[in-house]
Amino acid sequence: MINLRIFCALLALSSLISCDDKAARPSTQVQQSVTASNTQALQGIEELKRRLVNNPGDFNTLSALADMYFESGQYIDAFNIYDRALAVNPECADCYNDRGLSLFYLGDATSALESFDKAIALQPTFVHAWLSKGFVLISEGRYQEAVAPLNKVKELDTTGVLALQADKFLARVAEQGIQ
Repeated sequence: MINLRIFCALLALSSLISCDDKAARPSTQVQQSVTASNTQALQGIEELKRRLVNNPGDFNTLSALADMYFESGQYIDAFNIYDRALAVNPECADCYNDRGLSLFYLGDATSALESFDKAIALQPTFVHAWLSKGFVLISEGRYQEAVAPLNKVKELDTTGVLALQADKFLARVAEQGIQ
């Protein structure tokens, strides 16, 4: 699930890349990279699905498959597989976090926030869930509510990448005139 964490961090940071930077890359190079990435993702998904045929309750395979679906933008499939993984291991805070991100990208912020809260209840020091909660609250325009989870990220990850991302989100909150 580390790949999903990296993906989410990059996704959040991608707003820092200007359109000019993206336009500077030749479109054929971008297209080749996307095509190769999609082919690789599809092959990985098919391999994991084959593994599940023999062992449908394998938590690690379910979790990896859900992550691959998420990374390829197949959020409905990711959500469904995270639910299957959670049926096997209902104590997986990371699955609840990733499930919540899937729900958010499917347009259900309320359920996403509930999923992050379950992750936090299971593992109160799980920084990713706190950051995800703050991200979704900001995305929903609920700036004042986002302050506490983002400050929790900074408390738990004082100088890391997630703390830096929390600072960027808090700057967005400050732009709204909320302290």
